[in-house]
Amino acid sequence: MKTHSTPNEVRIGDFVLLDGQYQRIRDMRSLGTASVRVLHFAGRPPWIMRKARTVCRPI
Repeated sequence: MKTHSTPNEVRIGDFVLLDGQYQRIRDMRSLGTASVRVLHFAGRPPWIMRKARTVCRPI
């Protein structure tokens, strides 16, 4: 299911659209508030999510 999600709505296992490719969230951390997340992916450096992005969630 494709949605536009804020940092506090994403979950481990979701796919985030980055640089034209969907990357699966393997782990994540908060940066002090629910409105900012550090997302961890396989094979790429961690990425800071500060605003809503296109996200696909497996059904």
